Amino acid sequence: MNTTARLLLAALSATAIAVLTGCASHPELRSYTAEETRQLQLESIQRQGLSLDEYELRKRVIERSASPQVITEVAEGLPAIKG
Repeated sequence: MNTTARLLLAALSATAIAVLTGCASHPELRSYTAEETRQLQLESIQRQGLSLDEYELRKRVIERSASPQVITEVAEGLPAIKG
């Protein structure tokens, strides 16, 4: 094998390795969890330069939307539908 062929083979090998390494380093795309979404929203309102009152209001809205719904006992007094 002559020097030019060896040099060409080495260059092609290095290019192939670089391309394959670059493809393998990208993380898989996934959707955010509810907790991650809430955290991103909180970080976003911190960067908006809001007044303290507006910040607290928006923070409460975000935290309230993340908490599970409270079921009241209003339906207990209503007659049930029986089939």
